[in-house]
Amino acid sequence: MSMRQAALALMLTASGLALAEDSPVKDFWRHSEFEQIKISPDGTYLAATVPDEDTRALVVFTRKDRKVTGVARFNDKRQVGAFAWVNNERVAFTMSERFGKLVAPGQRGELLFMRYDGKEKAAYAGYSLGGSGRFSQLTRTLRDGSDYVVVTDFPGSQLREQTDTVLYRVNAKTAKSTKLVFSPVPNASFVVTTDGEARVASGGSGYRETEVHYYDADNKSWRKIQSEKEAGLVMTPWVMHADGERFYATVEETSGPDGLYLVDPLGNRELVARDKISNPAAPVMSLDGKDVIAVAFDSTLPKRQWLMPDHPDAVVLKALQQSFPGQWVNFSNATFDGNLIVFMVRSDRNPGEFYLYDRKAGKATYLASVREWIDPDQMSPMKPVEYTARDGRVIHGWLTLPKDSDGKNLPLIINPHGGPYGPYDDWGFNPEVQLFASRGYAVLQPNFRGSGGFGKEFTESGYRQWGGTMQDDVTDATNWAIEQGIADAGRICIYGASYGAYAALMGVAKEPDLYQCAIGFVGVYDLKVMYTRGDIRQRDAGMDFLEDVLGT
Repeated sequence: MSMRQAALALMLTASGLALAEDSPVKDFWRHSEFEQIKISPDGTYLAATVPDEDTRALVVFTRKDRKVTGVARFNDKRQVGAFAWVNNERVAFTMSERFGKLVAPGQRGELLFMRYDGKEKAAYAGYSLGGSGRFSQLTRTLRDGSDYVVVTDFPGSQLREQTDTVLYRVNAKTAKSTKLVFSPVPNASFVVTTDGEARVASGGSGYRETEVHYYDADNKSWRKIQSEKEAGLVMTPWVMHADGERFYATVEETSGPDGLYLVDPLGNRELVARDKISNPAAPVMSLDGKDVIAVAFDSTLPKRQWLMPDHPDAVVLKALQQSFPGQWVNFSNATFDGNLIVFMVRSDRNPGEFYLYDRKAGKATYLASVREWIDPDQMSPMKPVEYTARDGRVIHGWLTLPKDSDGKNLPLIINPHGGPYGPYDDWGFNPEVQLFASRGYAVLQPNFRGSGGFGKEFTESGYRQWGGTMQDDVTDATNWAIEQGIADAGRICIYGASYGAYAALMGVAKEPDLYQCAIGFVGVYDLKVMYTRGDIRQRDAGMDFLEDVLGT
């Protein structure tokens, strides 16, 4: 048992509540059975990432009889990360590395290829291959049936101030590459057309110095179309428009959440979607990857704004969504003809289930569950809440009540998230929260100021507020739960990880009579140490960031 599990077990035992035998504690900590499932372009094979206690493997099997044809599994610290089908026979996958069972894997930078039968493996770049020191990312697969993919390379260490970025066309069979373009700015990411041609590069070397450049294919040159330093706002390119010239990008607003814009080659932009509360979270692409049919928002209950509501794929997605009320449906991928679609269904109580939809037959078939042993009917719903902080700012968050509870006079766990700047708690299955709820606790997750997901001004309102107004928001959440009659004032604990651990210990330091216990996991407790230890300080931009958000 890890230190974290031991601490949680202590808190659960100290509550005096009986453990529910139908939901053993170990079930909340078991590795998922499947994480990703995707179908080959012709529908012959399915590929899935399958984790276990030691690693994460890539398994390819036939669609019709589920016969395993090929496996990529590593016996060292490496494990498979993300993957995509290149063509009918070949998959591309990235590598990550895990140090310990509970540590989130970090990307290694390798890109590997494998045939459906597990043979003809090829490796491209990556810092651990031949000492090349290159970090590679799969940027796009092409739908032309060839062996080629588009890859972004980051030569040298990512910790250096100036990291060059290069776009390559790579053969998935031989791992040989052809250079396409250099980025005009360091530490960049590319946006490419469906044919794999570079159009947009965004990046920068310094803090608050991001730039967006557009590639003129005729003149084979880049031109700057946006600068954070000049505009005071960040533009984050997403994907190309189907016309191959304009692109979608989120842009910060001076107040309120970000907007999604359509940007032309000169940098002129047109607002296409914006929510009153939430930042745009992700585009919803058509199955051929050409069109953005909708935009998803998830800082509160997840929802979509439809940009192309009558697109055939939008019609299918909306129909599937209606077939699973109270849950969220996402496409995984589809065959090139668009007939067979792998999609995922998940919710606050359902860790996720994969289905295969036959468009012609109008029939969905169950494939697999992420955690088959979890019974959604035994889990607790996650409700969006909002309250007004002491200075009048509206704060959003999530309340999870024990199943079948009347929601009154309950033992309460306040659970502030980590970060704090950028991350936020959203709607979905959370094994920790469900464990607490299964033992009779209410759980409140406030998205205090400084959290991401609600716009630039909301995030920046938390700058230099460690122990200040950010902490007040957590305290006000606790008092709100008491005032609403949800919490028993004598049975409240505060628990968090990283910044959440800081907030937990600062909570009892500032409000010793409000909480009965506090638990911090992998906490950041000494702000001065952040200037002398850790990876943020290793870049000048990181030091500028620390001085801005923490002060001196």
